[in-house]
Amino acid sequence: MQYTLHQHGRAGIEFLSDLRLMSDRLEQVADARAAQHIPADDSLPDDIAGLHRTLTPLFEDIPAFRMLRLCRDWTLEAHGRVAITAFEEIREAVSPELDRLQTTPRRPRYAENPAKPDYWDGFEFHKSAGGWDGHDYMGFVHGELIHRKMVNPNFAGLIYATRKSVAAAAPVSNPARILEIGCCSGQYTQGVAEIFPHAKISACDLSARQLEQAQRYANEHNLDWELFQAAGEATGQPDDNFDLVTSYAMFHELPITAAKSVLRECLRVTRPGGYTVIGDVKAYHAFSRMERWANDYWNQEHGGDPFWREYASTNLAELALDAGFAEASWEGLGPAQYPFVLIARKGTTT
Repeated sequence: MQYTLHQHGRAGIEFLSDLRLMSDRLEQVADARAAQHIPADDSLPDDIAGLHRTLTPLFEDIPAFRMLRLCRDWTLEAHGRVAITAFEEIREAVSPELDRLQTTPRRPRYAENPAKPDYWDGFEFHKSAGGWDGHDYMGFVHGELIHRKMVNPNFAGLIYATRKSVAAAAPVSNPARILEIGCCSGQYTQGVAEIFPHAKISACDLSARQLEQAQRYANEHNLDWELFQAAGEATGQPDDNFDLVTSYAMFHELPITAAKSVLRECLRVTRPGGYTVIGDVKAYHAFSRMERWANDYWNQEHGGDPFWREYASTNLAELALDAGFAEASWEGLGPAQYPFVLIARKGTTT
């Protein structure tokens, strides 16, 4: 969809994007200064609490690091409000087309009384203002203005390539039916559709506003997706119905108790012999101890992700096997081992 931001909104979005990019240079300065005092990696504590006791005071004593933390914290706190302000400036011009694309030719299927888990209800994931449903056009605000305009430019388009790589890792060929759990505004769904253009794709999310943005993309690009509102723990889909069940970047937003429930639901709806493929952030055991501390500091402690550490410290393959899958692996893709991908096969019936 074509649209033009007004000068004030465009400047706010570009400032935040540039601030994040430029502040990364402070991280290089802080790392270089800290390197003079950090012990060898294998002599650092192995546990997260010990790493924080050892490394956090050292880094927070460096002025460049304190400035870096200020920039990142402020960017997280401000990005949702800045994007909403930018949208309000163009609301009158874009809302008719957004409404049309949301309903024509298909529209998402809403739940009458969706059960909202405690970990989700009212929470501001990634400190987005109001959470995923915090604005009547939050799907466009998050999926378009934040994700495409603020976040993706800092990663040179790698975010979408990473999502697509997870879909490509699925050990299936020509699947007839695919279910995506936690589709949000549809970025990973796009990658799934590109890898498997002939599959019937269904996708669910708890957020009505994010589903609406995914529907807009599908309608605009003539993609026959079936989008519906549901939690990953209870999709309402038939048993043994999908050749592939998949998700990306959702599990680090879940407590492990919920992750176990979602995996049991994945098992239920995957056909015998089919696969569940889950992509997400890198597991802590694949990092050096120094890298593990940095990931925990910026995501668990300062990133608005309360379950990041819980996810990154848990072996998803073991959870999948406990749920009843016949085989499961959980490994990083490529030389950088990013993202980490769970590939779990459901056993065949006899």
